Amino acid sequence: MKTRTITLMLLLLSTLTSWADNETQRLVVWQKGGQKVYFNLTEEPETTFEGGNLVIRTSRTTVSYPLTNVLRYTYEGGTITDVGEAKVHPGEMRFLQNDDTMAFDGLPEGMRLDVYTLDGLKVKTVQAQSGQRTVISLADQPAGTYIVKAGDATFKFLKR
Repeated sequence: MKTRTITLMLLLLSTLTSWADNETQRLVVWQKGGQKVYFNLTEEPETTFEGGNLVIRTSRTTVSYPLTNVLRYTYEGGTITDVGEAKVHPGEMRFLQNDDTMAFDGLPEGMRLDVYTLDGLKVKTVQAQSGQRTVISLADQPAGTYIVKAGDATFKFLKR
């Protein structure tokens, strides 16, 4: 009887541990136009208000939203098994990045994304296609800091 109880407790504990591993805590920026942008808390986003903007900094990027376009921002938890393949609902926008690419999901069709160097030189323009992931690759650019303008949002991208 004792062995059965211990086995059952171990099974329950392993189930809870695997469930906790899939639990994703995130910061959500709710925009007045209905879009939502997500930041995983594992990236340790820092929020500040600068010059009429909500600025969110992570170890990999900086994003700025005019306060006139921000409805609110909240923290939430949710289960996402694979962020790269997670379903994006209408009005939501997500972005992922690695060392030299940024990928956007949920952009309106035709939205233009412009990439600039810090000294204002436009190095790339990409247009979003309906229902498709929009990818900006900076593999052909040198390491440095780049600014990506996507509608009213501005992203600072650090390429290493």
